[in-house]
Amino acid sequence: MSENFPDQISPINFARNGKSIQQTLAIREFERACSMLANESGNLTVKLLFTLDESNLPILCGSVEATLQLNCQRCMEPMDITIESPFNMALIVKEAEEETLPEEYEALLVDEKTFSLRDFIEDELILAIPVIANHAADQCGATQFLQDATELPSKERENPFQVLEQLKK
Repeated sequence: MSENFPDQISPINFARNGKSIQQTLAIREFERACSMLANESGNLTVKLLFTLDESNLPILCGSVEATLQLNCQRCMEPMDITIESPFNMALIVKEAEEETLPEEYEALLVDEKTFSLRDFIEDELILAIPVIANHAADQCGATQFLQDATELPSKERENPFQVLEQLKK
């Protein structure tokens, strides 16, 4: 992982101390996410703010932003796609706490003492990757191929029963 980027943290202490992190990381550092990409080039910008809300609830908000290269599912050619995944999480230590959370927060179950920022960022990145990536219709090679195929002149087929028509007369 990049220098100066904390991997294992105490999330509740980070929230109590109002820590923030903004860093650019290499996408190749996220092995699970890289398995979904056309290549591992590029960077990921991470913005994290740990804080307490007005009711002293520990919060993690921020975003994960990147330009990734995926394979278009129509033409199978690489394409760039920009993702921005904002999040607003309430850090909870017990599942029962989720029921009392305000609606604006998504629950994130954490261990009070250790939390892998790297795994969290990679999870957010994976969730932001589209299931099916496609070029715009006017930019996709497959779309052009399909248009060319429909423009082919159609040959009139002989009707095999046409002979029977003549016998009928």
